[in-house]
Amino acid sequence: MKKITLAALALLAGCANQPQSLILAPLEPHSAASAAQPRSIALSSLDLRSETYLARIERDGEAATLLSASTNPRQLFEQGLADGLTQMGYRIGSDGEIRMELNLETLRMDVQQDLFAHNANSTLVARLNITQGQRELVKRYQARGEFSGLLQADAARLEREINDRLQQLLNAILDDPELHRFIQ
Repeated sequence: MKKITLAALALLAGCANQPQSLILAPLEPHSAASAAQPRSIALSSLDLRSETYLARIERDGEAATLLSASTNPRQLFEQGLADGLTQMGYRIGSDGEIRMELNLETLRMDVQQDLFAHNANSTLVARLNITQGQRELVKRYQARGEFSGLLQADAARLEREINDRLQQLLNAILDDPELHRFIQ
């Protein structure tokens, strides 16, 4: 029994090293929609998150471990939106007739780490403000996810979850028929 306990402790100790940052790299955005007539869009973004970390890992009796993003999430999200809109036929530039402001409000994963299991919840919220002349449209988009597993949460699994939620949020924006009706 003592040997099994020592082996289990050695295994857990080997899993104790946590990365300090997570890699954000969602897949290329894709949408079936296309612009009926090419319009020019001035795209900007703001990071309005109250927490600037990407993931918080909590263990009983210990201070939380905070993991940041290896790249700027706001810039990455803005670039993904610009790429998707360009693929749909819109022109992105600073002199666009349509003003689109992307506000990143929440991008966070909370992980509860127990001795032999973990549970993670991710939340992403973005608000899009679109102005065309005197008209304005404000839309809020959300993506949520949850997973659990045995032993310690793996950094690759955390990255995959965050990137999947980013992809889900980008696709929700790009596939929003109300958004496309407004800017046409």
